[in-house]
Amino acid sequence: MRLEARGIGWRVGSREIISGVDADFETGTFTAVLGPNGSGKTTLLSVLAGMRKPGAGTVRADSVDVHAMAHRERARVIALVEQAAGTGLDLTVREAVELGRIPHRGRWGRETGEIVERAMARTRVSELADRLWHTLSGGERQRAHLARALAQQPSILLLDEPTNHLDLGHQLDFMTMVRGLGITVVAALHDLDLASAYCDRALVLDHGRVVASGDVASVITPALLASVYGVDATIASHPSTGRPRVMWRGTTGALR
Repeated sequence: MRLEARGIGWRVGSREIISGVDADFETGTFTAVLGPNGSGKTTLLSVLAGMRKPGAGTVRADSVDVHAMAHRERARVIALVEQAAGTGLDLTVREAVELGRIPHRGRWGRETGEIVERAMARTRVSELADRLWHTLSGGERQRAHLARALAQQPSILLLDEPTNHLDLGHQLDFMTMVRGLGITVVAALHDLDLASAYCDRALVLDHGRVVASGDVASVITPALLASVYGVDATIASHPSTGRPRVMWRGTTGALR
């Protein structure tokens, strides 16, 4: 499913968080939303997910206004895994993943059980199904969050800093898993090497505005890293994959 944003703006009081954001996320692509802290990445994902109604602009999923959808209808189309997602309930992993079926209530039974089991198997948390949520490690919780999102059977998956607090092995495992889903994925990321290695496209925000958008090789350039991140870097091709690889030399002295 295709997701598009046109002229998106959102503010808190007089403070403009994002403004004039245009973006196209084509069906089946994996797009990284990049930018420094405070650039508006999380806000944009919340608006794309329908969690926040924009002060300006529209978000459409296959030409349907996301914010005009009923909550349950929208949740059957778009799943959001938030950065600090959690639960205060003492649930097992299976029970947490089953929460993803709430938008499909009225369709419980064998089908629901099979969908939940497939989601857990796909994210490799089946062996954790009976574990209580509070006993999980950070990496295990992140895989369980993804399983819950997949149990929604969305056409569009939004991820907010999904690799935060994961060690390198779990980061690579998670990104490989997401890339293999075959649905439209938009992920806010800090790690530019992960974005370069796994994402098809990148959209870069700076002070709430889009400053670059396109395939990762054309977006992640030394000039952009200097102007947006204030760092001096060289971009080279990975010897095995040919994808861009970022090599830092230091800051430019223009950090904000």
